[in-house]
Amino acid sequence: MSTRLPLGYHYNDGGINNQKFALLGLCAAAVKSETSSGREIYLPKIFSRDQHDKRSSLHDFNAVFWGDVFASFCERWGIVVVDMPDVSYADRIERGGWALFGEGAGQLGKHYHHKDDISASLAADFFRSLVPRVKSKPIFQNICNQVFFSKKIDTVAQLRIEEDWFQYCQQHLSVVVQEKEDFYLEAHRIVKKIKNSFPNVGGTIFVVCDERYIFAPKWEIAKKTYDETGVNIIWKSDLIPHEDYDALSPLEASLIDFEISALAPRFVGNSRSTFANLLCFERFTRSFRPSGDCYIYNNTEPTLGLRTDLGTAFVPKDVCAP
Repeated sequence: MSTRLPLGYHYNDGGINNQKFALLGLCAAAVKSETSSGREIYLPKIFSRDQHDKRSSLHDFNAVFWGDVFASFCERWGIVVVDMPDVSYADRIERGGWALFGEGAGQLGKHYHHKDDISASLAADFFRSLVPRVKSKPIFQNICNQVFFSKKIDTVAQLRIEEDWFQYCQQHLSVVVQEKEDFYLEAHRIVKKIKNSFPNVGGTIFVVCDERYIFAPKWEIAKKTYDETGVNIIWKSDLIPHEDYDALSPLEASLIDFEISALAPRFVGNSRSTFANLLCFERFTRSFRPSGDCYIYNNTEPTLGLRTDLGTAFVPKDVCAP
């Protein structure tokens, strides 16, 4: 009788998209195992990450995602889900599955040169099977209805302008990225690239970001953007009552942003962000067709770069390669 512990970790303390990659890495590690015990996993808790750490919280997997849909995925790939054991973790890396995060991100990267293999891949099936419960809530459906039907908005843009991104750019990207790249732009400069690329973009763009953690009031950012570009930008908090927005956990707010972006006719993001890369990949895997309407703004041109990588790369010249 084997005494081997099942594969797993307690929770990943990154944002929800980093958590998705860690969980994908866990599943990929299980599938590689040649023994039945090696295919046993326990599901992590899902972390609702508040950058100021005032509202951070842990949630059961089944409280965030539809467990029956994910269970069917596991059955298809021979993965057995067991209860979380009582484990003492060596450090944050082990507790958070950060080594598995690298494995998960690699599941996308390996398809860069073999895009024909994506649709039936483990990663594609995994993300199709990871369905957030918030998609079934009236607040999500209300926002979608306003964005795509009432206001007829055709472009959703990721504004990576939060405090944590500014710090990451200063401390990491500015050091490791050798070639010039617009990985940190203010909102009006991002929208200016969109307007340069699509002069008929319309009067309003829906923007997604962790708006609780931006440096300036959103009305101030919106005013400067309009003054510079003639384009109005709106957030989800503009479309729902203040008390409903305030009641959203950081996790719910992030999941809503992601799922609305996945539905958008056109999406603009930053290829240095796991949000934008995973979004491009999921848009393809959900529809089984190339998502030729995904763009990046962190290239150096005055216009956007068209993604051709399906979310499998992060360097602009690779992301937009012919």
